[in-house]
Amino acid sequence: MKPILFVLTGGTIGSTVENSVIRTDSSSCRVLTLYREIYGEDVRFETVQLLNILSENLQKKHWECIANYLFQVNLSAYSGVIIAHGSDTLSYSSAFLGVCLSGLSLPVVLTASDRVPDHPESNAVANLRGAVVLIQNVQKGVYTVYRNPTEKDCSVWLSTRIQEADRVYGCFSSIDGYAWAHIINEKLVQTKNSLPLSLIEKKSPLFSFPCSVQLPYDVLMIQPYPSMDYYSITSGENCRAVLHLTYHSSSASVEGENSALGFLKHCQEKNIPFYLASFPQNHEIMYETSCLLLQNGAIPLTYCTKEAAYAKLLLFINARDTLPENFMNKEIFFETI
Repeated sequence: MKPILFVLTGGTIGSTVENSVIRTDSSSCRVLTLYREIYGEDVRFETVQLLNILSENLQKKHWECIANYLFQVNLSAYSGVIIAHGSDTLSYSSAFLGVCLSGLSLPVVLTASDRVPDHPESNAVANLRGAVVLIQNVQKGVYTVYRNPTEKDCSVWLSTRIQEADRVYGCFSSIDGYAWAHIINEKLVQTKNSLPLSLIEKKSPLFSFPCSVQLPYDVLMIQPYPSMDYYSITSGENCRAVLHLTYHSSSASVEGENSALGFLKHCQEKNIPFYLASFPQNHEIMYETSCLLLQNGAIPLTYCTKEAAYAKLLLFINARDTLPENFMNKEIFFETI
């Protein structure tokens, strides 16, 4: 078997504790040392320290770095790629890289950990092992592997369907309600009714992404809540689109100027497109609030995670010259349901 390219970016999985403070550590790869103590040299890793950040500090430039590195490296020399990431923004990077890298001819797996590798209750080694087992069983696709604190086995999600971990238990979830598969007793076990592996591996990229990803322009993402003050929201000079999330019924406020509708009109005055996420594929029947927003020019996006909507829109506004106008309404890597 060819070696696995192990890309380190920092995060808890690449950190140590010193004086009760968790800090990234670029001087060693502790999780890999612990892995080899348990599993030996069952697989070969080629390690590269691409970034060294806590993932809450993640910015667009870090996505550029990861994507462009993988576009330039000779991937034919590897059986797969594992990206060790922080858990805070794991779902965002999963979505972005899932959209960018799904056309690659080998599997790409993102993973993280809940505690530093040396902590006795850390899932770092288990998650790394799950990523290895997954690569041994699939030919291509972009996935996220993680063992939730409330579960015994690692879960495997399609990277564009995973949602941010909750703030109490730190558990990740999927927009379709279940993990794509689990790693049970060293085997990949698909969840009932999940997308067939053959369908994922036969998926052809609909569009060709540029060999170099550049993200100079921004997307402003807004999460609504009751009595939200839209007057306090400003968009920077580099903002080229607004992604307004909706409540679960695909709705948002429309009463008065200080509402989603009022902000929509403000964006139109500045020629900034206003996207709403998200709607069911068949949204012939909807609330009057949703109707009013769409009638006034809001652009609906089909059911997907906020992370996938943000990733696609960020790519679209920055690569408009190379992507078709209907890019936002096309499924790139199973992100819509």
